[in-house]
Amino acid sequence: LMELGRSCLLPNYRGGTAMFHLWSALAAYVAEHDVEILFGVASFHGTDVGALAQPLSLLHTRHLAPEDIRTRTQPQHFQSMDLVTEDQIDRRAAMIEVPALIKAYLRLGGFVGEGAFVDHAFNTTDVCLILDTARMNEKNRALYTKARPA
Repeated sequence: LMELGRSCLLPNYRGGTAMFHLWSALAAYVAEHDVEILFGVASFHGTDVGALAQPLSLLHTRHLAPEDIRTRTQPQHFQSMDLVTEDQIDRRAAMIEVPALIKAYLRLGGFVGEGAFVDHAFNTTDVCLILDTARMNEKNRALYTKARPA
């Protein structure tokens, strides 16, 4: 298991090459140390769960982790993410609201745990991300480990 914490980059270095280097180094470390499961928290800005109902529901409905690796928010802090029925989710609009880090994990074949944590102190709504390297398909693995283009 490997927990991934927060990382910060100056605004001028976000995206592109810097992200490539971060992901490449992470992939190398995971391979070298035979890490099977990566997990960590990612945040939505704000604590208004009603305003986040669409993206949270989309994550719960479409990207919930399989039971054998599913984390669950502690009961005293549990905020359901199953707020809107699947037929009421505007998938495109909801995905636009999903933060880039969460989208990156989903593209790699990652999942979310069950329930969110509303962190009023930091003005965020947090979800647990889980990436099982054994469940990554070759397309996902290629995104994660590909060599840097010339």
